[in-house]
Amino acid sequence: MNGRRWKIAAMAFVMAAVMAGCTDKGTAVYVQSVEKLTEMNTLSANDRFPGVVEAESVIEIKKDEDKTVAELLVKAGDAVEEGQELFRYDTDQLKLKLDKEKLELEQLEAKIENNQAQIAELEKERKKAPEGEKLQYTVEIQSLQVDLKEAELNKSAKAEEIKASEDILAHAAVVSPAAGRVQAVNESGTDSYGNPAPYITIQQTGTYQVKGTLGELQRGGLQEGSRMRIYARTADEQMWQGTVTRIDYESPTGNDNTMAMRGFITEDTTTTASKYPFYVELDSTDGLILGQHVYLTLDTGEADPAALRLGAAFLCMEESGETYVWADRNGRLEKRAIVVGEYDPVTDTYPVVDGLTAQDYIAFPDEALCRTGAATTREEPANPTKAPAPESVVE
Repeated sequence: MNGRRWKIAAMAFVMAAVMAGCTDKGTAVYVQSVEKLTEMNTLSANDRFPGVVEAESVIEIKKDEDKTVAELLVKAGDAVEEGQELFRYDTDQLKLKLDKEKLELEQLEAKIENNQAQIAELEKERKKAPEGEKLQYTVEIQSLQVDLKEAELNKSAKAEEIKASEDILAHAAVVSPAAGRVQAVNESGTDSYGNPAPYITIQQTGTYQVKGTLGELQRGGLQEGSRMRIYARTADEQMWQGTVTRIDYESPTGNDNTMAMRGFITEDTTTTASKYPFYVELDSTDGLILGQHVYLTLDTGEADPAALRLGAAFLCMEESGETYVWADRNGRLEKRAIVVGEYDPVTDTYPVVDGLTAQDYIAFPDEALCRTGAATTREEPANPTKAPAPESVVE
C-alpha cells in the first residue's frame, strides 16, 4: 500500500473511532486535536528536505556529425569562462572538404559556360536550317537550357557550402558562450536510448536555483510560493532564503522511507513512498557553489496558510459559501466559521487560512450529535476500531 492509500486508511480509522464514540447520545461529543488531525499534511520548521545547488540555465553544445573532433579541451566538472575553447575540429579533414567543394564549383562553372556556348551555336544553326529541321534544333536548345538552369542552381548552393566551410575552418575551435561548469561530456553523441544528445552540457553560473526533494506524505504541505530557508550542510550559520517556484509531481525520483522517518508506521511494518523534486528561486546566491549540497526548511518567519491542512470530511460547507467546523470552546460545542483555500484532491484536504489553529479541538460533523452548546470530551471512545496495518507491496 503506498503512502496516499495509507493516509486514507488512517483517516478512515479516525472517522470510525469518532463514530464509535458518538453512538451513545447520552455521552459528550468527542473532539479531537486539530494538530493531530493535520500532522500528516502539515510541515514545520523541523522538517528538513535534502537539496543541491544547480544552474537554472543549462547550455547544450552540439557537435557537427559531419566533422571529426581532433581535440577535446575540457572534461566534466571543469569550470569554463565565456569564450574559452571547448574542443577543436579536425582542420585537415575540413580543408580536404573545402578543396573538394571548390573543385565541384569549378566544374559547375565550366558546365555552365559549355552549355551557354552550345545554346548560342545551335541558335545560329537553327536560323540557317530548313523549316523541316528547325523543330529538332529547338528541342536540343530547350534540353540544354534545362541543364543550364540546374547547373546555375547547383552553383549557387555550392557557393553557400563553400562559404559555410570557410567559416567553420576559420572557427575550428568551438568556444563556451557563457561562464559555467561542464556538467557532462557525451563523446558518443547519443543518450542511453540511442537518441541524439548534446556533446557538452554546461551549467551556467550566476543563475543558481536549489533543487529539493519532497516525500510522499509531505504532499500538500508544501506549495508553490512557500518561503524556504536553505542551509549549508557543513555550516548551519550559513543561510539563504528563497521561494518555491515549482513542485514536479509528474517526475517521481524514487522511493523514500518518509513514512517510517516521520513515525506513521509501526516498527514491524515496512513501506515505501515516492519522492518528488521541487525548485526554489533564491533571493541571493552570494556564497553558494554550483553542486553544493544543502538542506531546506520552511521559513516560519512568514505565515504559510497552506501549512495547516484539514481533511474535507471535517468541514461543513453551506450553499451560501460559508464553511464551518464544530469546535470545542470551554467544554461546549460551537459552530465556528473558518476560511479555507483551494481544495487538494490528492490529499482530500483544504488549507485553513483563518478561524482555526493547531491548538483547537473539533468534532466530526455528526448531524445526530453536533449542536451548539453540546458538552464535549477529549477522551477517546471506548473500544475503538483498530487501524489496519499497511500492506508492503511494490508498485
